[in-house]
Amino acid sequence: MTPTQCPELEVLFTELEVGEGPALEHAAACPLCSAILEEHRQLEKDLYRLADPLPPPALVATVMARVAVEPPPLRRELWAGVSILAVSLFTGLGLLISNDRALSHLGLALASLVSDGKSLALDLANGGSALWNIAAGPITAILLSMLFVCLFGLKRLAGSPPPLTEA
Repeated sequence: MTPTQCPELEVLFTELEVGEGPALEHAAACPLCSAILEEHRQLEKDLYRLADPLPPPALVATVMARVAVEPPPLRRELWAGVSILAVSLFTGLGLLISNDRALSHLGLALASLVSDGKSLALDLANGGSALWNIAAGPITAILLSMLFVCLFGLKRLAGSPPPLTEA
């Protein structure tokens, strides 16, 4: 290649990607080709800068601060929950009323619960008294430990009480 004859741009950019070749050697001596390569480098740098800008470093902290400041919309959530519950109950009741077989099964189940409920209550009372007569100490210890675990859990959930000066 003579100094007046410059290589094609495709060859120049291919050799630039590879990193060696006669076209790059020519571009080192030719001011026109070196200007084209410099412009290409600047365009590549600008494109990389525009590709995906990074979020600001304080983005997570500012979002979390905003979330902490805003109160949760309890009323909206309560109405949504109540409406879902009402629709579910009315749908179940509608299906129960519209189906005779389901209604008769419900009646039979309630009747058997009432008739068997008395014997179930008596059997549970007899079993509880027999268990109490056999192992009163361990049962008392288990019940007391369950009571304390529940009370301490509730106390931890409730937090510390306000000082007497505020009360």
